[in-house]
Amino acid sequence: MSAEGGSAMRATRLSLMVLLVVLAFVLWNAAWVTDRCGEWTAALDEAEAALAQGGSGQQQLDTLNALWQEPQGYLHIVISHEELDEAEALLAQAEAMAAQGDSQSLYPVLAELRGQFRLIAETQRISAKNIF
Repeated sequence: MSAEGGSAMRATRLSLMVLLVVLAFVLWNAAWVTDRCGEWTAALDEAEAALAQGGSGQQQLDTLNALWQEPQGYLHIVISHEELDEAEALLAQAEAMAAQGDSQSLYPVLAELRGQFRLIAETQRISAKNIF
């Protein structure tokens, strides 16, 4: 094998390894973000359950806010700021309504927040829609 052939083979292997590492990261990131969205949605379910039992849902929303704030540094690297800002605004609105005891207005905001969490997870999935 000539020196040129060996260099070309090494370059091809290196390129392939880089692509495999990137693919592994993309798959891991999609799974990780989807798991976080599942945690946030479960916290929303708990807030809605508290509301249904006559509570304010404030404690559950505080828990959700803590879960939400924890990974923000990383999320702002890998996810569009618009989606994150929208979820942040909806969460703040929900917390304000819960603090005021406005449970009737809180349900639609929680539904919007749930939809925003779904959107965040969807944007990280590998799909033709996200690629093309």
